[in-house]
Amino acid sequence: MRHVRQPMYKRTKRFRLTPYSACSIISFISFNPLQGDGMSNLAVSVSNLYKAYGSLQVLRGVNLEVARGDVFGLLGPNGAGKTTLIHTILGLLKPDDGTVRLLGSENRDIHSAQIGYLPERPRYHGQFTGREYLSSVGRLSDLSGKQLHDRVDAVLDLVGLAQAADRRIGTYSKGMLQRVGIAQAVLHEPELLIVDEPASGLDPGGQREMAALLRTLSQAGHTLFLCTHQLTDVARLCDQIGVLVGGHIAQTTSMAELRKYGQSVTVNVDDLPFDTANKLQALGPQVRCERTAVTLFPTSGQLLQAVLRQLLDDGVAVQSVMPEADALEQFYLNAVNDAKSNGSQPPATPDASEELLETLIEDR
Repeated sequence: MRHVRQPMYKRTKRFRLTPYSACSIISFISFNPLQGDGMSNLAVSVSNLYKAYGSLQVLRGVNLEVARGDVFGLLGPNGAGKTTLIHTILGLLKPDDGTVRLLGSENRDIHSAQIGYLPERPRYHGQFTGREYLSSVGRLSDLSGKQLHDRVDAVLDLVGLAQAADRRIGTYSKGMLQRVGIAQAVLHEPELLIVDEPASGLDPGGQREMAALLRTLSQAGHTLFLCTHQLTDVARLCDQIGVLVGGHIAQTTSMAELRKYGQSVTVNVDDLPFDTANKLQALGPQVRCERTAVTLFPTSGQLLQAVLRQLLDDGVAVQSVMPEADALEQFYLNAVNDAKSNGSQPPATPDASEELLETLIEDR
């Protein structure tokens, strides 16, 4: 677990959020967070979590842990239940079974500003300026006067919007809107920050800027829980990674472990006989055989040589030998493919949790 550093910007008094105001449903500046026992080393602990929408079972026994001070990356294909998991962790959805402990406690009745959240598609009142918007959500949490002014200035500077603070939000680019979202999520300096698809809709330049901002927040001592499809960002930012497939965490690992492995190699062949495939797989668990390809992960010169020798000895025509993916990408693909082969992945569907929140917003 990484050492929890002191914040890089001025700390102010913790504050309480008026529960379920219109702005909190749209932006979640802070959120009925949980006061822990002060001794737990875990920021997030999920045990045997289940959630269904009618007959559709979305979460099927999710187990995961995130250490305080770490950056955790949640990966998974569309429809795997990532947003449902986040909303259940936050308490927006009630689980059918299982437990969630945040910062050492299951108690959601104590209001202390320890959690921040940025949804994938935050909504803003476009007629407000960035400064007005942040001031409004700050007042909802009992900030006022110089304390409010100082905190708004601090987060505007943190996310690089000081020069655009007095422009209307309706004129902001997608990247600027994402930075406003980060600003409102850390306005109260939460210990745990949960971010859903931070790079959604951003161009490559915007993705790099968002990754740099999240890195700054991590260095400031925040625990980050990131749900993302950007493997590059995961490799740069995350300490731990989990892959959600078919409603459960299929595999977890650390970036430190993956960095030991390097790249995978794929050997493309004409047609791989069944007997040859068995011989290759007997070389070790690093060998994965398909009809027209043999993938080695992690690879080594010795293993590749042994595979090629066996193919040639059995008269199998080799079409090409290609370095394919880095270790993180191969880890993710293996987790997803293994879940599919085990029949544990349901058909991809739009996340009902996201649709539920959109309905709540429209009804207000």
